[in-house]
Amino acid sequence: MRAIVFLLAFGVACGGGTSAAVDAGGHDGGIDGDGGRDAAVPTDDGGTTEDAGTPPRTWAPLAWEDCEGGGRTLEAGPDDYRAVLDTLEPGDVLRLRAGDYLRGLPMRRSGEEGRCVVVEALDPSSRPRFLGSDSFNVLAVHGASWIKIRNLDVDGRGLAGFGVASQGGTEQPTHHVVIEGLRMVGLGGDQQIVGISTKSPASDWVIRGNRIEGAGTGLYLGNSDGSMPFVRGVIEFNTVIDSIGYAMQIKHQNPRPAGMPTGDTIVRHNVFAKTRGASTGGNARPNVLFGHLPTSGEGQNDRYVVYGNLFYDNATENLLQAEGNLVIVGNAFVNPSGGAVSIQPHNDVPREVDFAFNTVVATGLGVSIRGGASDATQRARYNAVFAATPLSASDVAQNVTGTWGDASSFLRAPEGASGVLDLHPLDLDALAIEIEAVPPEAMRDFDGQIRAPVAGAFSTTRASALTLDAPEVPR
Repeated sequence: MRAIVFLLAFGVACGGGTSAAVDAGGHDGGIDGDGGRDAAVPTDDGGTTEDAGTPPRTWAPLAWEDCEGGGRTLEAGPDDYRAVLDTLEPGDVLRLRAGDYLRGLPMRRSGEEGRCVVVEALDPSSRPRFLGSDSFNVLAVHGASWIKIRNLDVDGRGLAGFGVASQGGTEQPTHHVVIEGLRMVGLGGDQQIVGISTKSPASDWVIRGNRIEGAGTGLYLGNSDGSMPFVRGVIEFNTVIDSIGYAMQIKHQNPRPAGMPTGDTIVRHNVFAKTRGASTGGNARPNVLFGHLPTSGEGQNDRYVVYGNLFYDNATENLLQAEGNLVIVGNAFVNPSGGAVSIQPHNDVPREVDFAFNTVVATGLGVSIRGGASDATQRARYNAVFAATPLSASDVAQNVTGTWGDASSFLRAPEGASGVLDLHPLDLDALAIEIEAVPPEAMRDFDGQIRAPVAGAFSTTRASALTLDAPEVPR
């Protein structure tokens, strides 16, 4: 096998496809676009990150998440929880009994650094179930920060309310919020209904270990006009399947409001799959779309760092569309129904882009990088791409490419369904490459193993099938 040289100092210096640019065309505010209506009024009168290179086996929560305790531990049920919500103070933990909750969860009480407010299931094996409404978003965050919400179920019942929504616009920014372990269904009455949405300036959100099935849009972070930035977030270990529109869109950003931080947004170890129920024609959407970060001023050097994710199936669009500053490394892209990756102009253009060590198998477009800024670099290196049109980019090196049909000569079971799909190499030598530089995020492969000099996301031959379930959050 050829020699490998790791240059740990390497990184993106932040400073052509056939897919049409697409956009959600809405999702502005859910039920609570005017900042006034939420679960409290169920009538018409009244919604710095961890090092990106950490593999799953050494994963840990962010340092700031060590913020529990120091307050009361409270317990409530469907009949009395609303009264308790209004009394929460920093450090308090509210544990909810099993049952159906009809009046939503409006969060207005903030914690503080080192003393978060926590709302969670009393027993994660027998969960509270929050039911949807046409009058309010189910879990609504009104300018509350230093909060954690975890291990609850949401059933939107096909009604208009979003599952989780920060709301209130620029007057109610939120920061240091953990949304973890939610199971969300019944949010697919319309493509504009969203599982998790931010409609206020949002920073330091952690969206972790949630399961969102059959939503109109799984996650929609930011505002359609670029006015509500989603900054320095971590999105990890989530399963988002069978959305009508996007599994996830992070919107482009205008110049940042004063006082917001800078930093990368990390997207890792998720599954974004659209195997059924997707919109067609003009409403068709990729599984995921990353809009640009600010083009000047604070945040212009921020990046999306995307690794260890499975993007699977889309019969009406590509799996991923993106622009701006991107580090996309060590992911699996599999589309038996069409195209995979288009990095292209949308509201701005691709800027600093490193697309490396990904495994791509698609019946249509493989990877296209086009229309990038001339004063920046867009690279495609060390990928294994098997598609009808494998790879189109101006700066390429040490990729292994072939047709969709060729994939089975290199990979164990590239045409398999969930539980059978296996993208590990049949023979490491067949995918051997010379590596001159490795992004820090790619030092370990998709499985968390120390990377070998092999093209693609998987650098061992061990047989381990992929499923449409994200890995469990390490504990």
